[in-house]
Amino acid sequence: MGMETLRVLVTSEQDIASLNIKDILINDYGFSQTDDTFEGNPIFSRGEHAKLITTNRDMINCDHLESHFDTEAFIFCSRHRAESGKPALLVHSTGNLGGEALFGGAPRQLSVSAPSLVSVALKKLFEERNSAGLDDFDVSLEVTHHGPTSMKTPLVFVELGSSEEYWNHQEGARAVAASVMDCVDEPLSGDAVIGFGGTHYASKFNKLVLERGYKIGHMAPKYTLNDLTVDVLNQMITRSTNPIVSAIIDWKGMNAENKAHVLPMLEVAKIEVIRAKKA
Repeated sequence: MGMETLRVLVTSEQDIASLNIKDILINDYGFSQTDDTFEGNPIFSRGEHAKLITTNRDMINCDHLESHFDTEAFIFCSRHRAESGKPALLVHSTGNLGGEALFGGAPRQLSVSAPSLVSVALKKLFEERNSAGLDDFDVSLEVTHHGPTSMKTPLVFVELGSSEEYWNHQEGARAVAASVMDCVDEPLSGDAVIGFGGTHYASKFNKLVLERGYKIGHMAPKYTLNDLTVDVLNQMITRSTNPIVSAIIDWKGMNAENKAHVLPMLEVAKIEVIRAKKA
């Protein structure tokens, strides 16, 4: 394909939220239609370095993208679905920490995380929520979950949730568009951390990114810890664009059994352990 495109933004025919975000990217951020198509859908570009594509697949099943695009990173513009239906703006790395792969990818396989993109996306979502007065919206990191998991190309999911009403929320979609555009320009550099413990919406870790400037890669919540394998821990450390220099532990978000399982593994991996409170 010649020179690599630095970033590829991914939307899906199966995802209303992503199509709303796509419209904003085209109308407000200068993406223009090219002569190329992907899966029958036009490819849009912004200068030499950013492409906007639309797949016919559900985004969690997009492990095939790197056989079509040579890029530094894929940035997925996605819906988020939650029982609560609560409005939310979210960002996370992908992968299956445990033995199941119910939502794409393979069991016990992690994608390559891009901590600088995760962190810049969270900061921008937070800024956008405040400047657009989206006070009902939760802004949060999510822990590592769902596919794709097998690509060598780094990726990040930036999501608008959590029900159909909000997938069509223009200001919410605008916040995600602004956030993914920050991801287009952000270099994949700087030291980063991984996280352990706490809940699916990683509130302890949000503060570290927003207030302390941490770059955070894969995160394993409490409910995955007792089954965490050495191999998956090693993927958390190595499947990252940025060097992982320490593991941040949500100490209160782990029980004695979790600690007895995970802390010795971190010691063997020679990764510095920091309690979230002290970070």
